[in-house]
Amino acid sequence: MAAHIRVLVAEDDPAARRLLSEALPRLPGLSLCGVAADGLECLALIDLLQPDAVLLDLVMPNLDGLGVLRAMGRRRDGPVVVVTSQISHQGVVGCALSLGASYYLVKPVNVQALPELLQFLCGAPLERQALELLSSMGASGLGMKAAARAAVVLHQHPNALLKEAYAPTIAGQRTCYGSVEKNIRSMVDKLHAAARPAYIDLMGGLPPQRPSNLIFLRCLAQALNQEGV
Repeated sequence: MAAHIRVLVAEDDPAARRLLSEALPRLPGLSLCGVAADGLECLALIDLLQPDAVLLDLVMPNLDGLGVLRAMGRRRDGPVVVVTSQISHQGVVGCALSLGASYYLVKPVNVQALPELLQFLCGAPLERQALELLSSMGASGLGMKAAARAAVVLHQHPNALLKEAYAPTIAGQRTCYGSVEKNIRSMVDKLHAAARPAYIDLMGGLPPQRPSNLIFLRCLAQALNQEGV
């Protein structure tokens, strides 16, 4: 995934479509990659543009949002989908989520909340993959979760500094940079000493010395890139 999350807007209402199209490029970390006015166009643009996320209206001509979700559910991979609708009935919400929507927003949409929401939703599968990779190397403890989150940041923002990569853990656990650095360093120490095949594969061979946190995390982030999540 690129540093900016590429968003496709599928919305049949011209005013709402224009609002989202104009607002998204101004929001941090997001970019508008396409706009669809109905469900069939949405599916076509998903295939053509390969967006990271879709803001999907439910009530659209030709094919409604639930139909789009059903069609997407038959595909192996796809973008994160956030449904946007004036319909708040719990049965409809539950149906959309059961068909694969990641989140459901009742209109009017607070566009200022979209960057944080989409960063979280798009990062969640990457974080799970990072945790699986770390587990295969024998990782555990506080450093494992922190390393997974840091790898996701480096995956999304390859030039980020460690203080930026550690920011989600610092904020989420109300801790400090030094504690996160120490926990990850302790985990990498153990992984290097154990030298499991998964660790050796990740590092491109067993390093003669324990790698720095930054080097290890960049290798982990690169592995996520290679997996194409």
